[in-house]
Amino acid sequence: MISMFRLFQNEKSKESFEDNLLEHIDSLFNFAFRLTRNREQAEDLVQEASLRGFKAYHKFVEGTNFKAWMFTILRNTFVNEYRKKTREPLKVNYEEVENFVSLPEFTGFEEELFSEALQQSIDQLPEELRSTIMLFYVEQLSYKEIAEVMKCPIGTVMSRLFMARQCMKKNMIKLAKKEY
Repeated sequence: MISMFRLFQNEKSKESFEDNLLEHIDSLFNFAFRLTRNREQAEDLVQEASLRGFKAYHKFVEGTNFKAWMFTILRNTFVNEYRKKTREPLKVNYEEVENFVSLPEFTGFEEELFSEALQQSIDQLPEELRSTIMLFYVEQLSYKEIAEVMKCPIGTVMSRLFMARQCMKKNMIKLAKKEY
């Protein structure tokens, strides 16, 4: 087996990868945790994505977005390995979520109830919508960067964000009605 260190032409490349990775490791773990919903699996996923990124670092173009590049590797690793172990990836059926488009606005919740309802609402989203909303709001990636990570057109990213917001709004309304 080829030594990992031999994949690099020099020690500077290895250090550069490590520096870039360490800068974004928390974001990668948070995204992995959202995908897997399990701490140990998220740690394994980040480790596997880091290894793949390390092996492919010679293909990374300096000056481009390292964070988006690693998010793409992490998401692809998740889809290719982790999801296939359990079942085929969930696909968003937009006809099923069309009825979420025209929902009434919800008003003030107590902060704790809102936070819990928000978390539950995010967790109930299909993987593609959950990933898109997490990349946009939590990781603050642009539409273009999300499109690169998700390997879809920018318009699809915008549509998924809209659908995710509408689904979350409806879920939060349902959760709030249960609490009162």
